[in-house]
Amino acid sequence: MIQTGSYTEENFGIQTDDDLYLDCVLVKPANAQDEDLRVLRVWVPKYPLTKSSVITCARQEVKSYGAKGKIAHLVFDLRGTGDSDSLLGNFDFEVDLHAIEEWAKERFGAINFGFLGFPQSEYGRINMWPLGVGSVMESYFYPAVGEDLAPPTIIYLGSYGNFSLRDDALCVSLAHAGYDVHGLDPLRYLLHASATNRLTPNDLFNDMRELAQMLPTAPIIIGRPLSAGLALMWAANISSIRGVIAIGRAQAGFNPGHIFHNRNPYTFALHRQMAHISPRPVVLVQHVKHPLGGDKDELDLLFQSSQEPRRFEKTQKLSSKFLLEMVRWIEENQ
Repeated sequence: MIQTGSYTEENFGIQTDDDLYLDCVLVKPANAQDEDLRVLRVWVPKYPLTKSSVITCARQEVKSYGAKGKIAHLVFDLRGTGDSDSLLGNFDFEVDLHAIEEWAKERFGAINFGFLGFPQSEYGRINMWPLGVGSVMESYFYPAVGEDLAPPTIIYLGSYGNFSLRDDALCVSLAHAGYDVHGLDPLRYLLHASATNRLTPNDLFNDMRELAQMLPTAPIIIGRPLSAGLALMWAANISSIRGVIAIGRAQAGFNPGHIFHNRNPYTFALHRQMAHISPRPVVLVQHVKHPLGGDKDELDLLFQSSQEPRRFEKTQKLSSKFLLEMVRWIEENQ
């Protein structure tokens, strides 16, 4: 057991149905007993990464709620990675996830439980980008299908804490349409980047400039709800970004006080940034009926603050066809 002022870490193993042991660390508020907890979030490493890639994320999140918080976070090694048991060629990661879910039911009962991420993409290959000091960005890379030696690049930001199988499928579709796609959960990057100090806009800009220099072609950015704000902020201040598609809630993405240096409400005010995107194109999308699909007043303000070329769309279904139409509109309006 490791204890700091705000959280404790408990190390143990969880046995799977096929008798493997998964090496786990439970990070929970220092003053919380099991019965006090209301939420358990599990950070799923992307194969072949180990729990060391997400332990910082778990600590940052638990610390943000203080020693009396009600939310715990679990990190673990997938089978055959880190300190977990291994069988050669065994990639039954769904069995690992099932074992963790059953352990959570047995230990905590009817707790609010959820996985943050999924272990492996059938098409995407895991990348780890080293950026600023202590800052890393992990992503799935989906290489373009086709014969283009320098295909156009897309950076696809999933919702905070939830780069899902649906996101994976959308990235695959964009790759099959001829784009190199880097898909990621930006919350993992943001928690790593803010582990020492809360982030300023310049911190975000410096990291994106460094990433953009490592890409073979200048990117278009797609941001899902909450991540939309980060996509717009990057596009407004990094001239090499070709255009941006921002979907759903945007300003709320800068609310977490343990990540962003946001006491001054104008520091991350997006409506002050929008005009800087021009003459590069911007698409704002209201995802109708999505819980984070965007407030019309907020999106109207962002649209009015932007300049041509610009486009405002509403959609009930975020399909690959819709995204591809928006990407090609950006390419046509550069």
